[in-house]
Formats: sequence, C-alpha cells, structure tokens
Amino acid sequence: MSGDFTTLWQWTREKWLPLRPLTPFLASGLTLGAGFCTVRPLRIFLLCLALGLFLEVAADFARTLLDRETGYASYQGPPQTIPVTPAQLALAGALALVYFFMIFAGLAMFFLPSGLGLVLIVLGVLALSSLAAWRNVRLWWREGADYEQALKEESNMSHKLRIPPVR
Repeated sequence: MSGDFTTLWQWTREKWLPLRPLTPFLASGLTLGAGFCTVRPLRIFLLCLALGLFLEVAADFARTLLDRETGYASYQGPPQTIPVTPAQLALAGALALVYFFMIFAGLAMFFLPSGLGLVLIVLGVLALSSLAAWRNVRLWWREGADYEQALKEESNMSHKLRIPPVR
C-alpha cells in the first residue's frame, strides 16, 4: 500500500512541477473563488486546497532562506550584487496588490462581520503578499542577471574557440 502511495505522490509531483511558479496565483485564485462560493462544503474544500498551496509557498520561501543556491547557468554563479531598481519596486508593488486583493476577497467573506478580525486580516495579508511579491521579483531579477552573465561567458568562449556566435 505504501508503494502505491509513493508512486502516486511522485506522479503528482512530476505533473505539478511545471506549474510551481504559478502556485501563488493559483492559491490566490482558489481563495477568491471560495469567497464567492455559496456552497459551504465546496467553499471549505477550496480554502483547504488554497491553504495547502499557501503552505507550499511558505515552505519554499523558508527553504530559500535556509538553503544555499546552486545550479546557475553561469560558470561563475550569479552576480554578487543586484541593485534595487525602481522597476523592481513598481513590479513588486503591483504584484503585491494583485496577491492582496485576490486573497482578501476570499477571506473577507469569513471575517467581514468582525471589525478587528478584518483589520488583522488586512494587515497580515498585505504583509505576506508584499513579502511574496518582493521575493518573486528579486528571484526573477537574479535569474535574469545569471542568464545575461552566462550569455556573456558563452560569447567570450566562442571567440576563443573561433566559433561564430549563433544569431
């Protein structure tokens, strides 16, 4: 029985892997859908599924803080410093607002009568949405800088080997 469960778990992880970058959007969408759902069992199921996806995002975030990054496209690794630009701040702000409104719309249905609960939910969701958005934007910038550095290394190596660059 445990072998079947392990096989099913591995199959599920393989199918989920390409969709992993979309996990925050999917979890936010499920929360939003649960907020508009009138059938209580379906609403609870959607919220439990969204909570599981949010926990996966949180675990991934914690793992990135604890683990050392490996597997770069460049031989030298990513650039040591990546400056914070206004474009990063604007993109992180827009992404945080998208995350916030999608999550808040779903959760507000449960906590709407309670004023204090609503304020705590707003602050908590805003803080977590901002952290998730900033992490995603910085990750995208770091991967972009790593890819640019790998392209520069490849063009330098092609000149040494006298191979014309691919256009």
